[in-house]
Amino acid sequence: MSGVETSFHTPAARARWDAFVQRMPTGHLMQTCRWGDFKAALGWRVHRIGVAHNGELVAGAQVLFRPLWRLPLTIAYIPKGPVFPPTDEETAAVLLQAIHRLARRQRAIFLKIEPHFPNTAATHALLRRCGFQPSPHTNQPRTTLMLDLSAGEAALWANMRRKTRKLVRRAEREGVRVIAGGGNDLPRFYHILRTTARLKGFPIHDPAFYVQAWRAFEGDDRVRLWLATHGGEVVAGKMVFRFGNTSMHLWGGTLPAGREIFASYRLQWEAIRRAAESGCTRCDLWGIPDEIGDMLARGEPVPKEGRGGLWGVYTFKRGFGGDVVSFVGAYDYVYMPAWYWLGMKLTASRTVDTLSHWLERV
Repeated sequence: MSGVETSFHTPAARARWDAFVQRMPTGHLMQTCRWGDFKAALGWRVHRIGVAHNGELVAGAQVLFRPLWRLPLTIAYIPKGPVFPPTDEETAAVLLQAIHRLARRQRAIFLKIEPHFPNTAATHALLRRCGFQPSPHTNQPRTTLMLDLSAGEAALWANMRRKTRKLVRRAEREGVRVIAGGGNDLPRFYHILRTTARLKGFPIHDPAFYVQAWRAFEGDDRVRLWLATHGGEVVAGKMVFRFGNTSMHLWGGTLPAGREIFASYRLQWEAIRRAAESGCTRCDLWGIPDEIGDMLARGEPVPKEGRGGLWGVYTFKRGFGGDVVSFVGAYDYVYMPAWYWLGMKLTASRTVDTLSHWLERV
């Protein structure tokens, strides 16, 4: 017998929720309670809705609501969710009906979802049948590189590109060392991110964003701050999260002094190697160009090089091996068409990265 549940606030209920998210193939870090705590600290209202069958959660969504300035309206967002088997349309309907009821009570203009579903014709068709429309405004990368860590360090090293191995060794000879940072190192980490963002021309969040992420996940090795040092100075940094047996490389950067000595290569390799040592079996290197996933979905060959966007990042990351994994992307469900149309007009000239930044700051 199935039923909708909405109370996931006690320690036991939170543990049950997180166990469900981790158990599901479509579960993701961004649907965990700690990610909800992180977003709540930034001003989002967090609600969790679950569908249980005979007492076991089989579907759910952590829904975020953000008030729109002084207007009595909100936007609703489900990062990397909702969580349910894409083949179970009946359960999906029960969950989505509950989500829509909640969104309307919260006076949401629209609901944006970015499910952790594979980029297939079947999943796109499912979302359209459920009343969603595809959106070009994504907040999370649709395509990533996934490393299999289960084969061990020797296999990981062998599967890297020859040039990448060479640059890792070069950085080591140059004296680059990788150390574990802590909360006191977050200002230094933010300086690295800000400098990298200015050089590469992409937006970043305010310092509080990264501080709150650290605070929500610190303890139990759920988040690590790896820092590359040279001559006693920090020249690169990477914040890595753990979700189940997956190591996730969400944010990082390198100072100009670090680029001259290839510090990012040593840092990346050490973060991967230490994730494997800790028992992780997969490593998500995070965003690469979305067009790569689209090319593979259409059966087209991927060029060795591209221009603009994340192609430079892809060139760096692919040197460490891994398989390209592509997801379905962003879809919107509209509750207030006039307000939605106005919002799309106002944001039409924004880039995807700028929209992501704006969505966090609304």
